[in-house]
Amino acid sequence: MLYLIGLGLNDEKDLTLKAVEIAKKCDCYCELYTSIWNGSLEGLKELIGKEIKLLKRKDLEEEQEVFLEKTKQNDVVLFVPGDPLAATTHIDLVYEAKRSKIPVKIIHNASIFSSIGETGLQIYKFGKTATIPMNGKLENVKSTLKNNKKLGLHTLLLLDIDRENNIDMAVSEAVKMLFKAKLIKDYDEIVVFSKVGEESKIYYNIAKDFLNKRIDLPAVLIIPGKLHFREKDFLELFQ
Repeated sequence: MLYLIGLGLNDEKDLTLKAVEIAKKCDCYCELYTSIWNGSLEGLKELIGKEIKLLKRKDLEEEQEVFLEKTKQNDVVLFVPGDPLAATTHIDLVYEAKRSKIPVKIIHNASIFSSIGETGLQIYKFGKTATIPMNGKLENVKSTLKNNKKLGLHTLLLLDIDRENNIDMAVSEAVKMLFKAKLIKDYDEIVVFSKVGEESKIYYNIAKDFLNKRIDLPAVLIIPGKLHFREKDFLELFQ
């Protein structure tokens, strides 16, 4: 049996009671490369009372069969930052498990996709999401913004991370990349949502004001689409 358990947005205290009960009975693994997580692996071990092996990207992608073989022998938990199925890596893992007739159970938790409502923007008015990559190749970001704008939808832009090398993209770096690619202009309005789930901070301002602004991570950018008057009123609280 494979259990995918969401760690939530901040630390080990975001775990559900159900998740803790399950983990105490299983062999436990954790990946922390798909998102920034502010918790402590030691704290997580103490909470569930057992050892947890930290996995790298290659363990779940290049050596996926080896990991899944463990779930045929014992009940296995994989802890995942945020919600277990927010990253495509884990959707692929679930698919391969089910294809191999391995039972799978998902223990959901909060993710950025459910939390963006805290900005006052209506969740059902968001279009496709894109990631701003460190390599600067913004073709997907460009098409996503174009298509969402055409429909009047908001665009959630995630900032790239490299956990294995401990590199996190800064908000100012992401904004500069968007300017360089001419995807935004000086006076375009941008929402920045920072430290979600802990000490949430929301910024609403024109794009050029974020060029040199230091904002705590993790953070995401939101390019608003057509705003409902109540969305506009809500965002103005953060100017």
